[in-house]
Amino acid sequence: MLIDLHVHSHHTRGGALRPAEVLAAARAAGLDGVVFTDVNTLEGLAEAHAAGREAGLLALVGAEVVTDHGHFLCYFPEPEKVPALPQLFGGATPWSAREVLQKVQALGGAVVAAHPYDRGLAPSAGDAVFTLDGLAAVEGLHGRRRGGHDDLAIEAADHLNLPCVGGSGALEAVKEIGGAATLFKEPIADEAGLVAALRAGAVFCVALGVKPPPPERGGRGGRDERGGRGGGREERGGRGGGRDDRGGRGRGPRR
Repeated sequence: MLIDLHVHSHHTRGGALRPAEVLAAARAAGLDGVVFTDVNTLEGLAEAHAAGREAGLLALVGAEVVTDHGHFLCYFPEPEKVPALPQLFGGATPWSAREVLQKVQALGGAVVAAHPYDRGLAPSAGDAVFTLDGLAAVEGLHGRRRGGHDDLAIEAADHLNLPCVGGSGALEAVKEIGGAATLFKEPIADEAGLVAALRAGAVFCVALGVKPPPPERGGRGGRDERGGRGGGREERGGRGGGRDDRGGRGRGPRR
């Protein structure tokens, strides 16, 4: 399944997207689903689930949490049972990254470092990701922040022996949906399945709309030299796939 793990709705400050239009754009982009990760809130849960049922497309909910060491995508197996995030993490913000990881894990959840080398954040996670225990993955592809940020995130995931995931970070326009996504090896039906797959590392980040290079002479075609499948997708994150063209060894399932 191909899922955009990082999408904002109107429940994020500055966000303009309604779940129904997000899902329509996701279907047009060839996605099987999206995860709404509004900033510091799970308030859009009921609306997102209802929109998913109406559209017949997977619509899950997590949260992008702002901490003293950058942003983290937090996914819970039963988000409807999670307290309001200020109640869970405390009233003072930004919250402690270490406490966020500890509390999400205590609830059986999974935490992903979101665009950790984004210099536009104050502060960004940066190399602090090497000091944090309990990360399930690193966001190696971010649709709205391509380039050097992603390169460093992929390298960090490699050193941490963690898989990379992809998400669009869509905020203002439906055209942003699917700018990056995550390929799951097994079908995902709900948040519990999403968390289980992330914690198992059975994921690969995928850049949509990337034209693969021509096959080498004598090659069989189909897959590009970086492990990507044809059809405008470029996969990253497969264990044992060699180094990609940006110097990052993507990571896939952990054993």
